[in-house]
Amino acid sequence: MSQTTSPSAAEQLSDRVEAGTERLIRETTDGETSDSLSATAAELWDVVEEVEDLLETIDLENLPDVVELSALPDLLKLDALPDAIREKDLDQVLDLSTVRRAVNLHELWNTVDLVDFQKELRQLKAELEDVVGPDALDSSGDSEAAAEVRSFVDEIKPDAVDAAIQQKAKKAAKTARNGVIEGHSKFETLYESKQRGSGYAGRKPVSNNPTAVSSVPYGPLPAGISTRVSTVPGNVRGAKVDALPRIYGRRWKTARRPR
Repeated sequence: MSQTTSPSAAEQLSDRVEAGTERLIRETTDGETSDSLSATAAELWDVVEEVEDLLETIDLENLPDVVELSALPDLLKLDALPDAIREKDLDQVLDLSTVRRAVNLHELWNTVDLVDFQKELRQLKAELEDVVGPDALDSSGDSEAAAEVRSFVDEIKPDAVDAAIQQKAKKAAKTARNGVIEGHSKFETLYESKQRGSGYAGRKPVSNNPTAVSSVPYGPLPAGISTRVSTVPGNVRGAKVDALPRIYGRRWKTARRPR
């Protein structure tokens, strides 16, 4: 497989944001020598970098799976849109009381690295406060939509904590798993090299009895049907995040292939 792949959605978005920010900085600093303007431009660039870091914690390729499209129409009251525009009141057109049905939490936990996301979000907030001031981000949130969002966040916080713990455990398990795969590969190579030595022909053991035949198959277990299928469930019941793929039979070879 070629190593040159098309840029991901996150990379494309990040490139566009960086290009736009660079252009903005050039246009605002051309002909200006103000130290404050230069400092503001540098702070804006810090914000862009933090946004990029935040996006890297999200699997944008799988992000659409998080949204239940069938539930989206319930979030909007389109017949109230003209009044909402005229009165500049989003509460008239938004009904976020059903937002819970529009979000697939299982897909969300598998799409967002919760620990890194929270860390990058705090850093982004700090950079934004440098630009607009801390008071600008402290919204009272008196609208009904904001209240519904806060209620939804409070509702899923316990699940989010559990999912974050499981994500950390999965990362540790993946590291250990890679070590096991590497060790299995080395053992298999050693085993095959030993079997190629003298004194072992097929299934006939090294013995003074010319009629002796071993009942044990020669070499590693054949990749028969018994090693191609696993009856172990792919996921743990009640788990917030997907488990790592099981490894058995032929999968030991495919697991070693770089992805």
